Amino acid sequence: MNITNQKVTDYITQFYRPLNASLAELRNQSEADGIPLILKETEMLFRTILPMRPYRRVLEIGTAYGYSSIFFANLMPECRITTVELSDTNYQIAKDNVWEQGMEDRIDIVHGDGISVLDDMIQNGLSENEAFDLIFIDAAKSHYMDFFKRAEKLCSKDAVIICDNILMKAFLVDPTLDRKRRHRTSVKRMDDFLNYIFDRKDLEASLLSCGDGLLIIEENSKKIDLQE
Repeated sequence: MNITNQKVTDYITQFYRPLNASLAELRNQSEADGIPLILKETEMLFRTILPMRPYRRVLEIGTAYGYSSIFFANLMPECRITTVELSDTNYQIAKDNVWEQGMEDRIDIVHGDGISVLDDMIQNGLSENEAFDLIFIDAAKSHYMDFFKRAEKLCSKDAVIICDNILMKAFLVDPTLDRKRRHRTSVKRMDDFLNYIFDRKDLEASLLSCGDGLLIIEENSKKIDLQE
Protein backbone atom coordinates (compact mmCIF):
# COMPACT_ATOMS: atom_id res chain seq x y z
CA MET A 1 0.00 0.00 0.00
CA ASN A 2 1.15 3.50 -0.81
CA ILE A 3 1.28 5.49 2.44
CA THR A 4 -0.08 8.59 0.70
CA ASN A 5 -2.65 9.10 -2.02
CA GLN A 6 -1.40 7.33 -5.15
CA LYS A 7 -2.43 10.27 -7.31
CA VAL A 8 -0.25 12.55 -5.20
CA THR A 9 2.70 10.18 -5.52
CA ASP A 10 2.21 9.86 -9.28
CA TYR A 11 2.07 13.63 -9.60
CA ILE A 12 5.30 14.08 -7.65
CA THR A 13 7.23 11.33 -9.42
CA GLN A 14 6.35 12.65 -12.87
CA PHE A 15 9.07 15.21 -12.15
CA TYR A 16 11.64 12.55 -11.29
CA ARG A 17 14.74 12.48 -13.46
CA PRO A 18 17.53 9.93 -12.90
CA LEU A 19 20.90 11.33 -11.96
CA ASN A 20 22.44 9.62 -14.98
CA ALA A 21 21.70 6.89 -17.51
CA SER A 22 23.58 4.15 -15.67
CA LEU A 23 21.60 4.76 -12.47
CA ALA A 24 18.39 4.69 -14.49
CA GLU A 25 19.38 1.29 -15.86
CA LEU A 26 20.25 0.01 -12.38
CA ARG A 27 16.92 1.23 -11.01
CA ASN A 28 15.10 -0.59 -13.79
CA GLN A 29 17.09 -3.76 -13.10
CA SER A 30 16.36 -3.63 -9.36
CA GLU A 31 12.65 -2.99 -9.87
CA ALA A 32 12.38 -5.77 -12.46
CA ASP A 33 14.01 -8.23 -10.04
CA GLY A 34 11.82 -7.11 -7.13
CA ILE A 35 14.83 -5.81 -5.21
CA PRO A 36 14.11 -2.98 -2.71
CA LEU A 37 15.72 0.39 -3.37
CA ILE A 38 15.08 3.98 -2.40
CA LEU A 39 11.85 5.22 -3.91
CA LYS A 40 11.87 7.96 -6.52
CA GLU A 41 10.45 10.64 -4.23
CA THR A 42 13.03 9.72 -1.57
CA GLU A 43 15.80 10.06 -4.14
CA MET A 44 14.40 13.44 -5.18
CA LEU A 45 14.56 14.64 -1.57
CA PHE A 46 18.11 13.33 -1.12
CA ARG A 47 19.26 15.14 -4.26
CA THR A 48 18.17 18.40 -2.66
CA ILE A 49 19.23 18.03 0.97
CA LEU A 50 22.34 15.85 1.01
CA PRO A 51 24.63 18.17 -1.00
CA MET A 52 23.91 20.92 1.56
CA ARG A 53 26.48 19.39 3.91
CA PRO A 54 30.01 18.09 3.24
CA TYR A 55 29.70 14.37 3.98
CA ARG A 56 33.12 12.70 3.82
CA ARG A 57 32.27 9.19 4.98
CA VAL A 58 28.96 7.38 4.55
CA LEU A 59 27.86 4.10 6.12
CA GLU A 60 24.92 2.21 4.64
CA ILE A 61 23.27 -0.80 6.27
CA GLY A 62 21.52 -2.77 3.55
CA THR A 63 23.17 -2.72 0.12
CA ALA A 64 20.78 -4.77 -2.06
CA TYR A 65 22.02 -4.24 -5.65
CA GLY A 66 24.11 -1.23 -4.64
CA TYR A 67 21.81 1.42 -6.07
CA SER A 68 21.81 3.86 -3.16
CA SER A 69 25.57 3.52 -2.60
CA ILE A 70 26.25 4.30 -6.24
CA PHE A 71 23.72 7.14 -6.09
CA PHE A 72 25.46 8.62 -3.01
CA ALA A 73 28.84 8.33 -4.71
CA ASN A 74 27.57 10.17 -7.79
CA LEU A 75 25.71 12.80 -5.79
CA MET A 76 28.56 13.53 -3.36
CA PRO A 77 31.84 13.13 -5.26
CA GLU A 78 34.01 13.77 -2.18
CA CYS A 79 32.55 11.02 -0.01
CA ARG A 80 33.63 7.43 0.55
CA ILE A 81 30.99 4.80 1.25
CA THR A 82 30.99 1.63 3.31
CA THR A 83 27.92 -0.52 2.75
CA VAL A 84 26.91 -3.77 4.47
CA GLU A 85 24.97 -6.62 2.83
CA LEU A 86 23.94 -9.97 4.28
CA SER A 87 22.65 -11.76 1.17
CA ASP A 88 25.28 -13.73 -0.76
CA THR A 89 23.51 -13.08 -4.06
CA ASN A 90 22.96 -9.37 -3.51
CA TYR A 91 26.53 -8.94 -2.30
CA GLN A 92 27.95 -10.38 -5.51
CA ILE A 93 25.57 -8.45 -7.75
CA ALA A 94 26.34 -5.23 -5.88
CA LYS A 95 30.07 -5.84 -6.27
CA ASP A 96 29.60 -6.32 -10.01
CA ASN A 97 27.48 -3.17 -10.26
CA VAL A 98 29.99 -1.09 -8.33
CA TRP A 99 32.78 -2.35 -10.56
CA GLU A 100 30.79 -1.63 -13.73
CA GLN A 101 30.19 1.92 -12.47
CA GLY A 102 33.93 2.37 -11.82
CA MET A 103 33.26 3.08 -8.14
CA GLU A 104 35.28 0.29 -6.52
CA ASP A 105 37.83 2.78 -5.17
CA ARG A 106 35.12 4.75 -3.34
CA ILE A 107 32.56 2.10 -2.33
CA ASP A 108 33.56 -0.68 0.05
CA ILE A 109 30.99 -3.50 0.27
CA VAL A 110 31.19 -5.55 3.46
CA HIS A 111 29.60 -9.00 3.32
CA GLY A 112 27.96 -9.94 6.60
CA ASP A 113 25.24 -9.41 9.16
CA GLY A 114 24.74 -5.71 9.86
CA ILE A 115 24.73 -5.99 13.64
CA SER A 116 27.86 -8.17 13.69
CA VAL A 117 29.69 -5.85 11.29
CA LEU A 118 28.81 -2.79 13.37
CA ASP A 119 29.90 -4.57 16.55
CA ASP A 120 33.25 -5.34 14.92
CA MET A 121 33.67 -1.69 13.92
CA ILE A 122 32.90 -0.57 17.46
CA GLN A 123 35.28 -3.12 18.99
CA ASN A 124 38.10 -2.20 16.60
CA GLY A 125 37.47 1.49 17.13
CA LEU A 126 37.40 4.31 14.60
CA SER A 127 39.71 7.28 14.48
CA GLU A 128 38.22 10.76 14.14
CA ASN A 129 38.92 10.63 10.40
CA GLU A 130 37.25 7.23 10.08
CA ALA A 131 33.98 8.14 11.84
CA PHE A 132 30.90 8.42 9.64
CA ASP A 133 29.21 11.72 8.83
CA LEU A 134 26.11 10.11 7.35
CA ILE A 135 24.61 6.72 8.21
CA PHE A 136 21.76 5.31 6.13
CA ILE A 137 19.78 2.47 7.71
CA ASP A 138 17.77 0.48 5.19
CA ALA A 139 17.83 -3.17 6.28
CA ALA A 140 15.69 -5.49 8.44
CA LYS A 141 12.97 -3.27 9.92
CA SER A 142 12.68 -5.24 13.15
CA HIS A 143 16.31 -4.42 13.99
CA TYR A 144 16.30 -0.64 13.54
CA MET A 145 16.78 -0.09 17.28
CA ASP A 146 19.79 -2.44 17.26
CA PHE A 147 21.25 -0.75 14.18
CA PHE A 148 20.77 2.73 15.56
CA LYS A 149 22.29 2.10 18.99
CA ARG A 150 25.42 0.79 17.29
CA ALA A 151 25.46 3.35 14.49
CA GLU A 152 25.51 6.33 16.83
CA LYS A 153 28.73 4.99 18.35
CA LEU A 154 30.34 5.23 14.91
CA CYS A 155 29.25 8.80 14.15
CA SER A 156 31.40 11.87 13.79
CA LYS A 157 30.36 15.07 15.54
CA ASP A 158 27.15 16.51 14.03
CA ALA A 159 26.56 13.35 11.99
CA VAL A 160 23.16 12.58 10.47
CA ILE A 161 21.43 9.19 10.63
CA ILE A 162 18.63 8.51 8.14
CA CYS A 163 16.30 5.52 8.45
CA ASP A 164 14.23 4.50 5.43
CA ASN A 165 10.85 2.69 5.18
CA ILE A 166 9.89 3.79 8.68
CA LEU A 167 6.13 3.68 8.07
CA MET A 168 6.30 0.16 6.63
CA LYS A 169 3.63 0.57 3.92
CA ALA A 170 1.40 2.22 6.54
CA PHE A 171 1.33 -0.93 8.73
CA LEU A 172 2.76 1.22 11.51
CA VAL A 173 -0.21 3.59 11.33
CA ASP A 174 -2.93 1.00 10.73
CA PRO A 175 -1.96 -2.57 11.71
CA THR A 176 -5.20 -3.91 10.14
CA LEU A 177 -3.58 -3.34 6.75
CA ASP A 178 -1.28 -6.25 7.62
CA ARG A 179 -4.16 -8.66 7.12
CA LYS A 180 -2.17 -11.84 7.73
CA ARG A 181 -0.33 -10.22 10.65
CA ARG A 182 3.02 -11.27 9.22
CA HIS A 183 4.67 -8.02 10.25
CA ARG A 184 3.19 -7.50 13.71
CA THR A 185 6.52 -8.07 15.49
CA SER A 186 8.35 -5.68 13.18
CA VAL A 187 5.58 -3.09 13.59
CA LYS A 188 5.80 -3.30 17.38
CA ARG A 189 9.58 -2.97 17.32
CA MET A 190 9.45 -0.03 14.91
CA ASP A 191 6.92 1.74 17.11
CA ASP A 192 9.15 1.15 20.13
CA PHE A 193 12.11 2.52 18.17
CA LEU A 194 10.29 5.73 17.22
CA ASN A 195 9.17 6.32 20.79
CA TYR A 196 12.73 5.77 21.96
CA ILE A 197 14.11 8.30 19.46
CA PHE A 198 11.58 11.02 20.24
CA ASP A 199 11.96 10.49 24.01
CA ARG A 200 15.69 11.22 23.84
CA LYS A 201 16.44 14.82 24.72
CA ASP A 202 19.85 14.74 23.06
CA LEU A 203 18.44 14.03 19.60
CA GLU A 204 16.63 16.15 17.05
CA ALA A 205 14.49 14.00 14.77
CA SER A 206 12.04 14.53 11.92
CA LEU A 207 9.60 11.87 10.72
CA LEU A 208 8.54 12.43 7.12
CA SER A 209 5.96 10.71 4.93
CA CYS A 210 8.26 10.93 1.92
CA GLY A 211 8.47 7.60 0.08
CA ASP A 212 7.70 4.86 2.60
CA GLY A 213 8.60 7.12 5.51
CA LEU A 214 11.93 8.68 6.45
CA LEU A 215 13.36 9.35 9.89
CA ILE A 216 16.15 11.94 9.94
CA ILE A 217 18.11 12.09 13.19
CA GLU A 218 20.82 14.44 14.40
CA GLU A 219 22.46 14.77 17.78
CA ASN A 220 21.39 17.92 19.57
CA SER A 221 22.88 18.28 23.02
CA LYS A 222 21.19 21.68 23.42
CA LYS A 223 17.67 20.36 22.85
CA ILE A 224 15.27 21.76 25.45
CA ASP A 225 12.45 19.76 27.01
CA LEU A 226 9.55 22.16 26.53
CA GLN A 227 7.51 20.32 29.17
CA GLU A 228 9.91 21.19 31.93
